[in-house]
Order: sequence, then C-alpha cells, then structure tokens
Amino acid sequence: MKIFDEHYDNNGFDKSQYNDFSKKHLVIEAEYMHDALWSILKYLNSGGTDLDVIRAEVMDGIYESRI
Repeated sequence: MKIFDEHYDNNGFDKSQYNDFSKKHLVIEAEYMHDALWSILKYLNSGGTDLDVIRAEVMDGIYESRI
C-alpha cells in the first residue's frame, strides 16, 4: 500500500476534514458517495441531461452520508 501512503503524504491529507473519522465512518461515506455516483452514471447512460436531476443526486449523496 506504499502508493496510498505516498499519495496521502504528498497531498497533505493529514489535514483533511476526514482525517479523524473512524474506518467504519469512512466506509459509510464511501458507500454513499459510490451509490450517488453510480446513480448519476446510470442516469447519464440512459440519456439523462437535466442538471437539476444530477445536482439532486449529488446533494443526496453528500447529505445522506452525514446522517
């Protein structure tokens, strides 16, 4: 996992707002964001173009992960 350590160190992620989160909390955050991104990709792949729909999915992903 050296590549992750280097990326972490080179980008100052020790100052990240997520740095003090537990592993479980980070997994929850990642899963919510993954689901939101997957939903957006499915929408786009089905021909969706409405930015309000995309924005709503993004906001849902951000706020649901904070519950």
